[in-house]
Amino acid sequence: MCTSFVVYGTRTLIGMNFDISMRPIKLVYQKDSQLIVLQEEHGQFLPAFGINKSGTFMNLHMVKENEAGKYRRGKNCVHIMKLFEDVLGEKLALADVSAFVGDHVLVNVPGHSVQSLIAGRNQQAWVVEPGKGALDVANVDPNFLVMTNFSLFERNENECITGEVPGADRYQAVSERLTSLQEQLELETCFSILQDAVQQGGDFPTQLSLIVVPDEGLVYFALHANFEKIYCFSFHNQHIRTEKGFQSPMQSTLTKKGVAISELASW
Repeated sequence: MCTSFVVYGTRTLIGMNFDISMRPIKLVYQKDSQLIVLQEEHGQFLPAFGINKSGTFMNLHMVKENEAGKYRRGKNCVHIMKLFEDVLGEKLALADVSAFVGDHVLVNVPGHSVQSLIAGRNQQAWVVEPGKGALDVANVDPNFLVMTNFSLFERNENECITGEVPGADRYQAVSERLTSLQEQLELETCFSILQDAVQQGGDFPTQLSLIVVPDEGLVYFALHANFEKIYCFSFHNQHIRTEKGFQSPMQSTLTKKGVAISELASW
């Protein structure tokens, strides 16, 4: 259960709350170009979302299963994690996402059902859902897009989203904030919007909140809904540093070995 958005103004801003049950989570820097957030599941660390050095972001939001998107093998089948690897590895350009999805049968990995926000520079963004296709963000709203845990393909067909739909409350809260804003968004405003969508209890508390600034090669983030302390990762030097709210400055180089967010929380 997560909340994410992309906003296009004088600069692109991508925001996300990573909401998941309590478990080990770590950040890694791999292939000399990708910041990947991994979460432990059944003894393995698996990707949850990532950003590359070119400013392209892709995540994996839990969504209701649909029959056409179920995992299966076939000559033309491509599973969502293959798309994740190709997008962040720049084997597939953002401009070619829609054509690629249209030419292949995109399916989920076994035991999961997700939809993905794929966004980057130059107002290029797509929502991709196995079994349903690719949705151009510009066809939904040229200024911003919000995604939670119901299919945006269903949202496109039916304007009425009730409270019974998974993530409807968070979707409405973030959409209303973004609609009401007339000025250029700043980081503090973006974090306050994510704070409005935080989940404190239940099965999926917010573990990590981040704002990606693709044009600057920077990723700002907060841990465990504590927005008083902000960290920053820079693609320019692969450093994670304290940005604000800390008693003393700290920084560390992120490697492929990675760092647990529990360790960062102790800074």
